Amino acid sequence: MKRQTAAAIAALIVLAACDREINTVSRPLLGTIVNLTAVCDRETAARATQKAFDEIARIEALMSPYREGSDISQIARAHGPVRVSPETFALISQSVGISRLTGGAFDISFASIAHLWNYKDPGFVPPADSALDRARGLVDYRKIILDEKALTVRLAPGMKIGLGGIAKGYAVKRAVEVLMAEGVDSGIAEEGGDLQVFGSKNGGPWITGLMDPREKNLVLSIKLGHLDSVATSGDYERYAEYEGKRYGHIINPLTGRPAEGMVSVSVFSKDPVISDAYATAFFVMGVRKTAEFLKRNPDLGLSVILIDSGMKMYASASLKEKITFLEKWPVVEWIDRR
Repeated sequence: MKRQTAAAIAALIVLAACDREINTVSRPLLGTIVNLTAVCDRETAARATQKAFDEIARIEALMSPYREGSDISQIARAHGPVRVSPETFALISQSVGISRLTGGAFDISFASIAHLWNYKDPGFVPPADSALDRARGLVDYRKIILDEKALTVRLAPGMKIGLGGIAKGYAVKRAVEVLMAEGVDSGIAEEGGDLQVFGSKNGGPWITGLMDPREKNLVLSIKLGHLDSVATSGDYERYAEYEGKRYGHIINPLTGRPAEGMVSVSVFSKDPVISDAYATAFFVMGVRKTAEFLKRNPDLGLSVILIDSGMKMYASASLKEKITFLEKWPVVEWIDRR
């Protein structure tokens, strides 16, 4: 349900010489590479990034479906309510709320069907319609039963959930909070296409770039201010082909099949958790429904750059003054969220 790399959004961390050092450290976590950048002295950077990595590892231990003792693994094995950590409960509850808002376009119970799509298999064959039809009944966020007082989660028999569409955003958010608490006042946390910046680049904005999802060349740059975040979903990193057709890894929870019509969706906001979840939701919803959603929900503070399967770009008018095109794009349509 989630992208893996930052092929569509690339951080352009090009800083002029300054009194403070630029320290970037990378580690494999959450099934991707985590990059932390701290603009400060080396001693502060070493301490702060270590604590941020420890925090991300803690979140992975809580929320990874591949960790034996994680909350998500325990929920999957249980036949009744499972008490989970307050963090996991809050993120599941937030996920269900986003599912309601998006009409199920974002749904963490996609995990009930995702295992049928084995993109890593060299002999990939799409699952049979009969198998998808059997599993599709388990994909329904309304069957996730939450007890806020007891902090328990209960699923229907055979149902599974996965936080791959929102947990990276949460880990980015917490990494930035840790870095700032440890005395770093400027930097970036980036995980598999999700990133948040804080502070400034020598008193000015940070700059990130959008790549052409097919040609992989940089097509535009965009300015980011303090605590701006961006997450990108695309069909270009994890996919399989069968009989000449491309099957992307982002599952439409409403059909149980790969979402169609989009090749790249980037969502900008002040909250990486929100950016992360809505990047997936909008990829499933497509351009028209996304534009309508943004007009109905201006208070969410979301801006987008969408590229459909015809390689037409749609971008929020709120980003217009922040974008610089590095090469001519065939068609751009500006979306007003009012």
